[in-house]
Amino acid sequence: TVGRGTNLRSTMPFKIQEFIKTTPSHPAFSKATNQAPHCWQRYNEFVMCLRTTEGDEEKCKHMKQLAFSICPDDWTEKWEEERPAGLFAGIQWPIVERPFLAHKFPDGDPDLKK
Repeated sequence: TVGRGTNLRSTMPFKIQEFIKTTPSHPAFSKATNQAPHCWQRYNEFVMCLRTTEGDEEKCKHMKQLAFSICPDDWTEKWEEERPAGLFAGIQWPIVERPFLAHKFPDGDPDLKK
């Protein structure tokens, strides 16, 4: 067992320590116990990276690692399914038709305009 105040990294084998990485703290979320907004922000930054690089996963690998390290697996799995279907509530990539927004944008979905 590890007592209170013990550095967990010092009790782990070196090989395991090499692979343990998580997103660095963010000033906007540093004092928050609930890290859900930080997760949401990181995931949308990853999607924005995909959008600006035309879907280049390699260029966005670091952003993906930051998002997936702080977000629960259930959330990222759900969002990864929602994005291609146009159902993701955040930043869109790939950009797909979102007919459920037709009432909000009578002149067409602004994400589909270039």
